Amino acid sequence: MINKYDAIIIGFGKGGKTLAGDLGSRGLKVALIEKSKEMYGGTCINVACIPTKSLENQASKIRRHNFNDFSELILKYEQAIEKKDDLTKKLRIANYNKLDKNENITIFTGEASFVNENTVELNTLNNEKIKLEGEKYL
Repeated sequence: MINKYDAIIIGFGKGGKTLAGDLGSRGLKVALIEKSKEMYGGTCINVACIPTKSLENQASKIRRHNFNDFSELILKYEQAIEKKDDLTKKLRIANYNKLDKNENITIFTGEASFVNENTVELNTLNNEKIKLEGEKYL
C-alpha cells in the first residue's frame, strides 16, 4: 500500500516545519518526515542556537558566584544542563503539537530514501517500511 500526499517534506527544521504548516493550512495533504524524535524543530532548537544560549546564560550567572568547593560548581553545572534539556524538550513538544493538530499533516519519524521521482520509502523507528507517494518533494 502506498500513502499519497500532495507534498512530502523531509526534515522537521525551521524550513520544513514552516512549509508543512503553510501547506497544511491551505488544505494540502502533507507528509513531514524527521529522522529522530529528538530533532523535531530542527538544529537551532535542539543542538545549536537555543541550547547554546541557555547554557551561556546559566554560565554567566554561575561565574558571578563564589563557590566554597568544586562540588558546588558541579551541582550548578548539572542544573544548567538540566534546564537546557527541559527547555529543548518543551520546544520539541510545542513544535510537534503545533503541526500534529493540523488534520492535513502527517508526521513520520524515521529515515527516508527515494525509490523513484514520485516515491519515498520510510523506515520507521519500529523498522516498519512505509511507501509514500507525493507530487512534490521538499
